Amino acid sequence: MYSILIWSLASATNRSPFAFTPPMFWLTVGIVLSAIDLFIQKTQPQRYRFYVLMMGVAALISSFVLWRGSIAFQFSWANVMYEDFDWQIFYWMGISLALSIWIRPIFIVRKKFVIPEATEATTISEIFPGETGMVIYEGASWKARNEDSQGIAPKQKVYVLRREGNTLIVVPDQLIHVNS
Repeated sequence: MYSILIWSLASATNRSPFAFTPPMFWLTVGIVLSAIDLFIQKTQPQRYRFYVLMMGVAALISSFVLWRGSIAFQFSWANVMYEDFDWQIFYWMGISLALSIWIRPIFIVRKKFVIPEATEATTISEIFPGETGMVIYEGASWKARNEDSQGIAPKQKVYVLRREGNTLIVVPDQLIHVNS
């Protein structure tokens, strides 16, 4: 019943029953980009994930805005599709950029670096009690603070108790062995 009404309306106006309008274009682009992101999700490095999805969501938003705008302002698609198409692309790129900056980081799961309890490190410089020095921990040099009441000599083995920001909290090796 409904298809007969559309077909009779289209034949009376000499237009096809399906018109490819800008909202349909952006809807198609949004669905295709979102589907592409689902298929290539695992092949992308962590820092490049969800960019294609954000572009697809921006295309869906553009489609919705154009559709609602056409209802509210009753404009001709010929002007919007051909003459003002550069503004649609500009609008889509702006929404894509905004989503990539503010929404995309929510979806990225970052691993937290956790230092295992009582791991070993080696001092590079002398570390006085309560002061900061340098240690080699897992092949990299770190700032370290001495939690003991005695100083720690250079090239001495220490134990890492915890991490506070980028500073490791260490105690000398003798302190751990005396208490054991």
